[in-house]
Amino acid sequence: MNSHPISASRTALALALGLCLYGAAAHAQDTDGDATTLDRIEVTGSRIKRADIEGALPITTISREEIELSGRSTVADVLQSATFNSFGSFVPSSGSSAQSFSGLSLRGLGEGRTLILINGRRVPVSPVTGEGQDLNSLPLAAVERIEILSDGASAIYGADAIGGVVNIITRKDFEGVQVSAEIGQSERGGSVESGSATFGLTHDRGYLTAGVSYSNRGITYWRDYPWVQPGASTYSNNYVRVATNPETGERVPGAYLYTNGSAVVPGGCSGDGFYTNASGSLCYYDFVPDGADTASVNIKGAFARGEYQLSDDWSLYMDSYYTKKDSMGVYAPVPEFIFVPAGSPNNTTGQDAYIKHRFDALGNRITYQYEDTYDLAAGLRGQLNDTTTLEVGVRNTQSKVMEAGYNYVNIPVAEKYFADGTYNAFCPSCNAQEVLDAIRTTTGRNTFFKQQEFNALLSADLFRMAGGASALALGAEYRQEDYQDIYDQQSAAGNVGGSSGNSAWGDRTVSSVFAEWNLPFLGNLEADLAVRYDHYSDFGDATSPKLSLRYQPIDTVTLRASYGEGFRAPTLQALNQQPAFSADSVTDAPTALAYGLPASTSLQINAYHVANPNLKPETSEQFSAGVAWDATDWLNLTLDYYKTRIDDQIKWYSSQTVIDRTNEGQYLPDHLYVVRNEDGSIQAVYAGYGNEGQVNTDGLDLNVRARFDLAEWGRLSSELQGSWVHSYKIKDIDGDDEYVGTHGYPEWRAVVRNRWDIGDFSLAWNINLTAYNPAYYVEYYDSCAEAVEAGDADRCSGAYVTHDVQFAYKTPWNGQVAIGAVNVTNKDPVYDPAYTEGFYDYLYNGYGRQVYLRYTQNF
Repeated sequence: MNSHPISASRTALALALGLCLYGAAAHAQDTDGDATTLDRIEVTGSRIKRADIEGALPITTISREEIELSGRSTVADVLQSATFNSFGSFVPSSGSSAQSFSGLSLRGLGEGRTLILINGRRVPVSPVTGEGQDLNSLPLAAVERIEILSDGASAIYGADAIGGVVNIITRKDFEGVQVSAEIGQSERGGSVESGSATFGLTHDRGYLTAGVSYSNRGITYWRDYPWVQPGASTYSNNYVRVATNPETGERVPGAYLYTNGSAVVPGGCSGDGFYTNASGSLCYYDFVPDGADTASVNIKGAFARGEYQLSDDWSLYMDSYYTKKDSMGVYAPVPEFIFVPAGSPNNTTGQDAYIKHRFDALGNRITYQYEDTYDLAAGLRGQLNDTTTLEVGVRNTQSKVMEAGYNYVNIPVAEKYFADGTYNAFCPSCNAQEVLDAIRTTTGRNTFFKQQEFNALLSADLFRMAGGASALALGAEYRQEDYQDIYDQQSAAGNVGGSSGNSAWGDRTVSSVFAEWNLPFLGNLEADLAVRYDHYSDFGDATSPKLSLRYQPIDTVTLRASYGEGFRAPTLQALNQQPAFSADSVTDAPTALAYGLPASTSLQINAYHVANPNLKPETSEQFSAGVAWDATDWLNLTLDYYKTRIDDQIKWYSSQTVIDRTNEGQYLPDHLYVVRNEDGSIQAVYAGYGNEGQVNTDGLDLNVRARFDLAEWGRLSSELQGSWVHSYKIKDIDGDDEYVGTHGYPEWRAVVRNRWDIGDFSLAWNINLTAYNPAYYVEYYDSCAEAVEAGDADRCSGAYVTHDVQFAYKTPWNGQVAIGAVNVTNKDPVYDPAYTEGFYDYLYNGYGRQVYLRYTQNF
């Protein structure tokens, strides 16, 4: 088994020390009549409840009120607009196997290195991605506030908290009934509808808060974007030569096969969307009118949270939610190479050939995903004595997705029908319905991620120090994870055109113990020590320590710093995936020459994407330091520096990387290699995951809050939240590359929030800013002016700025009407010709102005 550099013995020593201190404290508390219990709250990033003051860790809170003012309709929309989502993150995308997934990438470190919690407990991994957690898994109506810890926290929460932690706190202690409905219209598709109903009961022995919600975001199509250029795919209807591997006799597609100067299948380029080049030598297909950019996402949810006081000291609690999510993706008809022998009625070339064909007559591919997620937690919490609390709980979560894809191609049937002429390649639209139905196939995929958990936490005040009571938290967790991603057999065998992939499954158990010790040396100086030991049944152990310091030299200034170590566990998918066939496109001179093609020809080879059961966890070191200054009673500022280093990066080695490194004699994990025939051509390439390299990033976070009392003119508040990335480097054997300022890596993001309240009226104005982000091709030019001259960039400077506004009125009958617009100026995304949608969708969207009307009624 692999081990973190910090040994398990150090963990055991820390826990033993904590237990001894607890024993001494128990005796001391029995004799110390002056001990008192302070009013304390739970703080993200700590297991110890403490006073609500500026702490040793940088935490940003998004309140329920701020969520409503933002105009966002889902948890994903709220968090993906946060400045800590430095380089953007995955959004629901039509044509993706994860089409309904919305992720978050704090510090640009990836969804797999950002930990999402609900009420302090980790959200289950998304089964459609195998890593990362889906922000759409919780209804927005359930959210009371969102706390973002922009610092590593593996010592508290375990794996995957390298980039930071987002803790979504659900509503409680709500009394009455609240009903809300919203309708929104966007300029270019993606319109929104949402609604919710929440009710709450409170009693002297407890509370119950519950609700239901609905949210629907419509689909968007490429054709709705005026800047998108027509598609030009040669997967249309062209003849292609057959290249033969002389060693195995295997045939593969080669170069275009011209007859009388044209490779076009006679008569086969006349339907809608088909066209030829000026010389008539090649047929093209415009896939833009058929394809969707973002998938539609429909989310229905229900939640309940309650607590019942069994006695003065003990209570039972329950926390649950259920989400049902449906999504639809639409993309162009299947493109595929179909072999046609020389004697086929569809072959006019006089020799064996392929037809590079677009199955337009079958219609667009449509994929539906149906996801059900539930989370049920329950437990007992109470006081063992005046200063000692105990909490024990159990939890069961599961996310299950069923996927169905329509209008795909059964390749063996298609090849038979092409060969004997049953299918007419000269006039695809003329084929009988029964022929199309025989070729057509439906794909299926069933996935789930299940998590069962037991947890226990003991907290106690140990002894008095100059700054107050020294508190200790000791805890243990046991978690079982089960993962399954099963593709239909025909897709797994590579017999389905327009679809690929293979199954993966696995399970693991995780046993954890942890300790956190708070030491208030003085009233203005405290330290917090934390350590956690995790044992994974499938890859080994990890130990994560952390030290945090907080110092107040004067009442209005707080200095803070922290150092911690963390880790990211290999995913069950990467450890257990079944070998998946893929016809990868590569450039390999020996193979091309063996096939009688020019050495630089790009050609498809047999590739197998394989698991790596020997993956090690990534390890990390994080350092942060900051200052919080309450300058006046109306002005507050915080400035925090962060630095993160990740070692043993888990990276994907593509088929081309495996080929190139093999040719150059460079490092490759043992399970990745190239198999060649005697003539030097490739028989197969094995690609997959491995550990290699280092990630280094650092930067600054700034927050400035101002509040003004304008007397009869009401109240005005403003906030500036900004994140600046100084450096983001990835180091491996290929070099040490700086990414900040290149495509997809803006140097900074910021938001300015303004709100004016006067009587029953309020006006909100948010300004969202993203640093200049070059188009994909711009970074390859010597200067921006050169890129503009070449036509690959439409701008070379300036930030991307959008404005959100909202006007709200509180009615005399305890209701509220809000009307607003996201991106009120209808700002277009930064154009980038490298993408079909014409922009980089991790950072921008194509919705344009999104106007909404919301009504909320309280009873």
